[in-house]
Amino acid sequence: MKLSAVTARLGLSFVMFGSLPVLAAGGQGALIQLRVSVFNSSPISSSTIERAEGEASRVLRDVGIDVIWLNCPQEISQEASRGRCSEVSFPSHLHLRILRFSHGLKVSTVGISFSAEDGRGCYADLFYEPIQQLEEQTHVSKSVILGHAMAHELGHLLLGTNSHSPSGLMRAYWTREDLTNASVGNLRFSKEQRLKIRSRTGCAVKRRWSSAERNPVRELVRSTR
Repeated sequence: MKLSAVTARLGLSFVMFGSLPVLAAGGQGALIQLRVSVFNSSPISSSTIERAEGEASRVLRDVGIDVIWLNCPQEISQEASRGRCSEVSFPSHLHLRILRFSHGLKVSTVGISFSAEDGRGCYADLFYEPIQQLEEQTHVSKSVILGHAMAHELGHLLLGTNSHSPSGLMRAYWTREDLTNASVGNLRFSKEQRLKIRSRTGCAVKRRWSSAERNPVRELVRSTR
């Protein structure tokens, strides 16, 4: 199993963090639907997570990905109410966990994704305490930091192995300037990364839906667009 993490360096080393298409706005082609199950067992409030999901949705929509967020219960006793939350399928349905802190990683690790040797992966973790530290040090809101960390880790899953870059959203070390750019909506995937994500996800969706005609299912979940 391969792991990917991203780090924020603010001056000195500081914090580490490791479907069917729908018509796109502005005639830019088709948006590919991605479902993401979010499991929160951290002190982050549901309203902050919703704002973070909005940030991540905006970043991924620029790539051509339309995210449907499924905010999922944690208790085993609520398993029956999870519905599609428990489903997972690369690359159409991925899972994000938000934990208080990491176990066995550096205390500065903000996020990490998991993939197999072939580069396919469906799971990523994000960590509350380093995000809280970043907010206190930079005065960039927690929802902005969390949202871009969500997009970064989902980017690892959608791009495959060796997907860090020397600049932009997918760089391994985020600087203070990067977080400032994030706060004004200017921390993004590169053109090459956008093309690769579209290629990997678009081809998979076409293969999945070309085999049989299916009826759309209306879900009682929130789509942040």
